Amino acid sequence: AAKELKGKVRFVKLDTDLSPEMSDRLGINGLPTLLFLDKFVPEGNTDDDQGASVVLKERIEGAIQKKSIVDLCEHHFFDGERPEQLM
Repeated sequence: AAKELKGKVRFVKLDTDLSPEMSDRLGINGLPTLLFLDKFVPEGNTDDDQGASVVLKERIEGAIQKKSIVDLCEHHFFDGERPEQLM
């Protein structure tokens, strides 16, 4: 999925053993966990990193196929339709 969406979506892998504080902060209790996060910029701010925060769009625990990941990215970040079924 990362190769297919390169330049459009950023994928980040978190090693929960090396970063237990971050995994606690994100509420990661099981693996694999996919978090679809987007930048939230309050009204009146420009689209720079000052004042921006992160919005959780969806959390999925458990493995899903590449097509489902791509379809969910299209839905959450590019106004595509929500996939009817995740595989």
